[in-house]
Amino acid sequence: MRRRPVLAIVAGAVAVAVLGTAGCAAGGGTTAAVAETAAAELPAGDVKKAEVYAQVVRTYLGTPRDNSFPEGSFGTFYVLDRAQPGASDLPDQPERGIPIAPKVQQHITNALAGMGQVVFIADQDAAFREGTLCPEVKDGGILITLGEVVGDDHEVRVAIHGFVACDGATRLTYVVHNQPDIGWQVTGTTGPRTIS
Repeated sequence: MRRRPVLAIVAGAVAVAVLGTAGCAAGGGTTAAVAETAAAELPAGDVKKAEVYAQVVRTYLGTPRDNSFPEGSFGTFYVLDRAQPGASDLPDQPERGIPIAPKVQQHITNALAGMGQVVFIADQDAAFREGTLCPEVKDGGILITLGEVVGDDHEVRVAIHGFVACDGATRLTYVVHNQPDIGWQVTGTTGPRTIS
């Protein structure tokens, strides 16, 4: 396998209002409805991870200042099926990541259905067009690599890295709070933000 850039998630400050409007505009339904669906279909230990990842990816894709592209630019979202422990370090061997459970993947896919097609992949090379000197995501899509969910039952941090092409990649870390009667919501970012 050729060495390729790997997507990772890192923190930065993001307006909560963007998350709310992105969720409604995308037809993703309310956070409470998403949480209820997750609770009904997932093992208890995976509910938080599913809800947090769905909110993180929704916010990232719906926030042009985070992904560097106008809203609605991507019809296909390739997501690496393993979370990267050192997301900000951009490891070159994604197979060392922590697997995202199939039911968690399905929850994320369902939650983002109104935004575009979510395709989980085991090998990041599956997202790239062939015959290009510099890696470029096929089908006008974006490759997303998620970091681990780090924190407690009240606040977590999740790194995210989005890659479109050599000159089109961003990295940041979201802060996500568990809010009463609402569920997990992105409230901002933390740490460095990288744009290339």
